[in-house]
Amino acid sequence: MSGVTEFPDDEGASIGGKPESLEVDEGRQGFASKLPKFSFPRRIAEFYHGVKLEMRKTTWPARSEVWSTTLVVLIAVVFFGFYLFGVDWLITKGFEYLGKAFGAS
Repeated sequence: MSGVTEFPDDEGASIGGKPESLEVDEGRQGFASKLPKFSFPRRIAEFYHGVKLEMRKTTWPARSEVWSTTLVVLIAVVFFGFYLFGVDWLITKGFEYLGKAFGAS
C-alpha cells in the first residue's frame, strides 16, 4: 500500500519520515485541517516522488500501435479537411447565388 493512503491510528504518529507534530486549526473542522504543513521544497519533493511512482505503473504502447494510431489520425485529418473545404465551398457558392438572385452586389 502506498504511503499516500496509509493513515496512522493516532494523530501524533509519523508516516514515512513526516513531522510528528500536526498543526490543527481549531476554527476549521475536517480532515484537511489535520494534515501536516510541509515546506515548499518538501512538497515539491513529495510531488515528484508521487509522479515517479505513478510513472512506474504506466504501460507504454508499442511502436506499431503508435504508428497505426498516428496513421488513423492523419487519415481523419485529411478526410475532414477535404470535407469541410467542400462544405465551405458549397455554402460560399450558395450565398453567391442568393446574392445574384436578389440583386445585391
